[in-house]
Parts: sequence; C-alpha cells; structure tokens
Amino acid sequence: MSSRLKVEKVECDINGLVTQARVELSLSGDSRTGIATTPTHPTAWQQVIAEATLEAVRAFMAKQFSLTLDSVAEVTAGRFPIIVVTLALGNEWSEQFLSGTAPTLEGRYEAVAKAVLHGLNRKIEPFLAMIALEPVAAGSSAI
Repeated sequence: MSSRLKVEKVECDINGLVTQARVELSLSGDSRTGIATTPTHPTAWQQVIAEATLEAVRAFMAKQFSLTLDSVAEVTAGRFPIIVVTLALGNEWSEQFLSGTAPTLEGRYEAVAKAVLHGLNRKIEPFLAMIALEPVAAGSSAI
C-alpha cells in the first residue's frame, strides 16, 4: 500500500477577473479536494493550482505542518517545458525549503499539482503512512 498522495483530478477555470482551481488528491482510496481562487493575471493558473494542491494536502495532514507556496514557474529543460515549484514546510520549531518538478507531458495543469507533490511527498510520507493505517469511521465521507 502506497503512502504517497496521488493526483486524481485538476480543474482550472479562468473566468474574466477571477481564476479558480480545484485539485483532488487521493491516499489509499480516500480523497480530499483543495480549492483556491486568485485574481486573473498571466501566470495565475500556476499559482492557483499550486495553492489548491496545498489545500488538499492540508486536508490530509490535519494542520500538522505549515505549508507555504514560494514560487511556481514553467521553464524549459532542453526542448521540453517543465514546472518548477518551491515551497516551505514547517512546524513550530523549524522550516524547510523544498522544490519539486514535473514534466508537462500530461498537461500543464496536472504538472503543477504533481510538482507540488514531488516537493512534498518524501517529507510527509511518514505521516501519510500513519493516516493510511487509521480506520475510516463509519459514515464518514471525504471532503
């Protein structure tokens, strides 16, 4: 059984002055959705998808850590575009700066969510393993 989060669905709606993203992540059959909104600008889609991904991660982590997006950008590596994300993971005692990357082969939107997870997964995997082992309460539903 894997204790890594998996991207299930990424949606981004650019509607005039507002850009909104919805990202669904799963862990061992359980899923959580993060939603984020930002004013529209040329790279709003990158930021809003990264923030929505972090919101979904936060829903799994029950505020055990502080997660802060630092930057997100599309860059070219050789002939191919990739997404690069930098973020901070912290608690009341320390903070670590992390980075993640993902190719845009399956789409730019999904690449942003995958780059966030690439940066976080190894650090949060032990906590996710404990969550994956917890029994699901009867009648509970995913957010």
